[in-house]
Amino acid sequence: MDCQASGIGRMPLPILLLTSLLMLQGSALAAEPAGIEEKRNPDGTRLRLTEQIDPTGDRRVFRIDFSRSASAPYTTLLQRSQVLSEHPSGGGRLDDMDGDGQLEFVERVFCGAGPNCWYRIHKLNPQQHKAYPFFEGGFSLFRSIAGYLVTSGRSSCCSWTHQIYRAPAKPRGMTEQDLLYSVYLKGPIDGSATPTCRISRPVGEGSEQANLANPELLVLCEGYGNDVVINP
Repeated sequence: MDCQASGIGRMPLPILLLTSLLMLQGSALAAEPAGIEEKRNPDGTRLRLTEQIDPTGDRRVFRIDFSRSASAPYTTLLQRSQVLSEHPSGGGRLDDMDGDGQLEFVERVFCGAGPNCWYRIHKLNPQQHKAYPFFEGGFSLFRSIAGYLVTSGRSSCCSWTHQIYRAPAKPRGMTEQDLLYSVYLKGPIDGSATPTCRISRPVGEGSEQANLANPELLVLCEGYGNDVVINP
């Protein structure tokens, strides 16, 4: 190509070098993964989540790497993948979900119209190079209250359902056998001026009315204020 004809020959050398550098940087950025998140555990171990989107293969791929210290190299601890066409609202993040100070990998599978999404929580143990499924379910919020693990999800425009689980004493996944109580909080609607909070516990194939073993859990009945009728 004739440089004069293309206009490049008339470009000053500093501008030409800057243009070449920007073109190289643009190529490098285009090859980067969809997202990278790095966080540190209190024990000094570091976790790195890489999310890679492969539209051609219809895949969203997650890789969790860990490093024992700031100077140690990263090695892979866990890999997960999702089918893009089946999980368009999927995703993932690193978060301490159960309040034990250690990060988990939170895989978002899909989301509904409200704040609730379906998640898979994976426990990560970098020191032992282990990872295992910890919990799967639909919720808006997952937290630890008074030593219990609680999922909270909106069940209608003006009501919430909370599920209270025992925290496993040993490293294992949670099951329905760990479910201790269900709390259904209904706002002041349908002609009622006072919210109601119904507490139940599983019994066989059904459930029965119950009182919460720990009064700190009653905070779950205060989503619409503390003027609430419990087990009306």
